[in-house]
Amino acid sequence: MMCPRADLRLYGKRLLNDREQVHHAQYRGHDIRVIAVQGHNGWSLALRIFHEGKRLVRYRQDSPLYLDFEHARIAGLLRAYELIERRLAG
Repeated sequence: MMCPRADLRLYGKRLLNDREQVHHAQYRGHDIRVIAVQGHNGWSLALRIFHEGKRLVRYRQDSPLYLDFEHARIAGLLRAYELIERRLAG
């Protein structure tokens, strides 16, 4: 199942002098936080997934693979949806 379009239209909160942005979303009863940090060579990604207030997943990708916050945000959401679907299937 692909991500809901409403999640793709939400924008994140800016932190650390515009070098870090956080995107909050919900999917199938899970809270998702995609954290993107801007470095000299691009943006890196961190992901947190919570269910009923309990953290289920903490994922960090330190390599600056993304061109901007939007790329990191979409990649983080897709990864989160994949992890949630796997968790619910198993």
